[in-house]
Amino acid sequence: MSRVKRMGDSKLWLFHASQVLLDFKFNPIISYLDESSNMIRKKGEEIKRNFEEWEKEHGDDPKVPDAFDVYENEVLNHQKFPQLLNNSVFLVIYSMFESHYEELCFLVGDKIGTSLRIKDLAGRNYIELCRNYLIKVVELDLSTLNTEWAEIRKYQMIRNAIAHNKGILKSNNSDLDRFVDNKPGVVLIKDEIFIEKISFLKSFIDLIKEYFVKLNSILAKHIYQQ
Repeated sequence: MSRVKRMGDSKLWLFHASQVLLDFKFNPIISYLDESSNMIRKKGEEIKRNFEEWEKEHGDDPKVPDAFDVYENEVLNHQKFPQLLNNSVFLVIYSMFESHYEELCFLVGDKIGTSLRIKDLAGRNYIELCRNYLIKVVELDLSTLNTEWAEIRKYQMIRNAIAHNKGILKSNNSDLDRFVDNKPGVVLIKDEIFIEKISFLKSFIDLIKEYFVKLNSILAKHIYQQ
């Protein structure tokens, strides 16, 4: 029985990796990042004003603590907050990528009539299992996505360092070093990853969308040309 017959006439499964659905799923995160960044900027401006006003009003009085003593905790917390926020959102984005990939593999497997699932493949790297599922079970040629996949793996290494090792990269990786050096919004300081700006998070979302849209095209051609 051909794949077309097993799947029937419906092409709604392709919507799962379409640009429309990907925008619907990930664009709220982008809006949240923009709003959070604006909030952090305004808070920083407020702290600066308070700091300057305190110095102007009490700077010449030796009996009164200086501005840093008064606002020390507020300043330090404000400096730490962007990193904490960016790390947390990055982990959320990665988790969404994993779950979206798994859902797509389930839909494709169901439509081609196979009982094999991702859990039936050997391995611990979950996104690699999803990719292998499409290659080995669905018999897709994903070689045209090698560039995107290599970049995704760099994000994965950064994610693993943040999720499992407090941001510390245990092994030297020249490719990853070059990736970080050339990627806006992230830096590597003494083997520790710091996500400084939301531009890094947005670039990951853009990559995820690009990968799935191209994958969708490959899937459609493969399935409906059988």
